[in-house]
Amino acid sequence: MKKLKLIISLLILTLILALNSIGVISEWKNDITGWWYAEGHSWEVGQRLIDKISYYFYSDGDIAKDKTIDGYNPNSSEAGISDIQTSGLDYLGHKILDNISAENPSFDLDYKGDINNAGKAIKDKIDNLKYTNPYEAYNISNYNIQASSSLGSSTVRVRVNCVYKMTSEMEADLDAKARAIVARIAPDSMSQSKKELAIHDWIVNNTRYDQSYKIYDPYNTLIKHTGVCEGYSLLAQKMFTIAGIKSIVVEGTAKGQAHSWNMVYIDNKWRNVDVTWDDPVSSKDILRYDYFNITDSKLSADHTWDTSKYPSAK
Repeated sequence: MKKLKLIISLLILTLILALNSIGVISEWKNDITGWWYAEGHSWEVGQRLIDKISYYFYSDGDIAKDKTIDGYNPNSSEAGISDIQTSGLDYLGHKILDNISAENPSFDLDYKGDINNAGKAIKDKIDNLKYTNPYEAYNISNYNIQASSSLGSSTVRVRVNCVYKMTSEMEADLDAKARAIVARIAPDSMSQSKKELAIHDWIVNNTRYDQSYKIYDPYNTLIKHTGVCEGYSLLAQKMFTIAGIKSIVVEGTAKGQAHSWNMVYIDNKWRNVDVTWDDPVSSKDILRYDYFNITDSKLSADHTWDTSKYPSAK
């Protein structure tokens, strides 16, 4: 039987995050707002099958108690795989995340649909991970996709080949060092707001902006004490997550230049934290809080971003 093969090359995104070298670390966590499910360096949103039970999580990660989708309450009972598939669980997206988190250089996916749409479908899934699992997604430096399908088959076999910014050894070293720092400066006895402040201050006091524009990853930002905004925001998310604080990385612009910063879910609300802009390039040991826990309204004076992609900080 002849095979139709379509090679789709997509050089995507210059992205900036590292991943967990031992795969996705998944666990239930809770804070004052309720329970949430951490996976990797982010948290679940939407529908998710966990231990054969379907759950629904809001955009801030909190589990919904009485959420019904198409007449089905995913938090009400155990469900079989077929039940969850019909209620919209994104298996393809999670399989991509699992492989990226494990830093697999090549992995295969089964795509149901037209081979001509397979490349765009996979690209869209990877692009969307920037918003749900930014730490993992931004570790991709570039990737390409190869798709093949047998005549008469409705299943397309897709191979994704990835190049990552950090090695597993780098991530392991980063994880160990970041955990030691967080344990020292933001112990469990602290409140979340005090932990957040301690992490903000540590990064500002121990990091200088990389004016050579070469260091984008959190590992070298930590080890060499210098990096650009991506390194700052990814290191901040890493440390916030270790401390049990929900955070995401936001892509946008600042005074017209490409920029990234964090949003942090603290004291039951979202706030913007731009650690880079609180660290003056010309000042060595000056702490500023001009961009610490501010609203969207205040941040929008000199920052722009697609507000439809991120939570609101009111």
